[in-house]
Amino acid sequence: MTAAMTGPSPQAVEWLRKLVGFATVSGSESNLGLLEVARAALEVAGFTARFTRSGDGQRANLFATRGAGPGGLLLSGHTDVVSAEGQQWSRPPFQMTEDAQRFYGRGTCDMKGFLAAVLAVATRAECLAPERPLHVALTYDEEIGCLGVRPMLADLAEAGIRPGACIIGEPTQMRVVRAHKGRHSYRCRVTGHATHSSLSGTGVNAAEVACAMVTQVAQLAAAVKQSEHDAGFAVPHSTLATCRIAAGHASNVIPESAEFDFDLRYLPATDPEAVIDPIRRAVAAAQARMREHVVPSRVVLECRTSVPALAHSAAAERIAAAALRAGAKNGLPASYTTEGGLYQAAGIPTIICGPGSIEQAHTADEFILKSELAACETFLENLLGARALSPAAHA
Repeated sequence: MTAAMTGPSPQAVEWLRKLVGFATVSGSESNLGLLEVARAALEVAGFTARFTRSGDGQRANLFATRGAGPGGLLLSGHTDVVSAEGQQWSRPPFQMTEDAQRFYGRGTCDMKGFLAAVLAVATRAECLAPERPLHVALTYDEEIGCLGVRPMLADLAEAGIRPGACIIGEPTQMRVVRAHKGRHSYRCRVTGHATHSSLSGTGVNAAEVACAMVTQVAQLAAAVKQSEHDAGFAVPHSTLATCRIAAGHASNVIPESAEFDFDLRYLPATDPEAVIDPIRRAVAAAQARMREHVVPSRVVLECRTSVPALAHSAAAERIAAAALRAGAKNGLPASYTTEGGLYQAAGIPTIICGPGSIEQAHTADEFILKSELAACETFLENLLGARALSPAAHA
């Protein structure tokens, strides 16, 4: 009987329990303990491991390989999770719990469920086809801009290591996603001149300038909606949205400073710099108008994160076909971002396919269905046992 018929293996369940127990919150908590546990198990199974660390040394990527030669298949996932602070959990977020149908805990869906299945299957020697190398990547700080995968890819390039194909196990309900949008996030900071509110004509109101810029973002979003259409995406155009705004410190003071954050989520065929250019021009014009009143006034637009889109690729169709033969189903392009665009930019054909639903990611009482974890395990057994993966798929 397969894992899909009987539920996930005890090894996969135990791996999920271990992984959830590490509170690997993006940007603040270390993932080194998790990586050491994974490294030890992978090395016992014949993998060799290499690390690339964050600047402060508190987080790292693990890249492990079993087998020799060029190419090979890479199974990749991020180890970081979003914080549970401010959410109403009815269960301990960093302790895996379960009921008859689900495993609960932060990261069970996004994306430690996939990592548990990978570690369970990759450490079972009988599941691995010997013809090509198998690579496993565990990255850090994906949730805050795909920060970890970038130095890892640079390290691999320097070492002359380039897998022939990659599957990133983000939650897609085991559907093959071949493309997703890119994302740029921006912060606009406005500095004016504070005065008592009764003397507003003598100051420069940073809040009003910021609000005018927010209106510019909304107008640009409407224009982009009318100019683009890709029916493959649920939201068939690039989007801009203001997500946070802050200004002032008292109700009787014209605010000297204001800032707001917005993001651009763009189609793979769209040039994000061309989309944002009208905002850059509006920023320059707003600053010029402010300086007619107070010379030190300024408006600054900063791109804080940049994650490229994953585009449809003929090269990735080979690994997509292998995934379908292994039991995955066809999926649609995604409006969220992953590390996939960065792998693709490094010359590694990439698809997204993993257990769980994106609707459960980042939620209180996050969960993964036991049936989906089992299906992922069976999928990986089929894929790595060479029942689905032809040499061309991971050359």
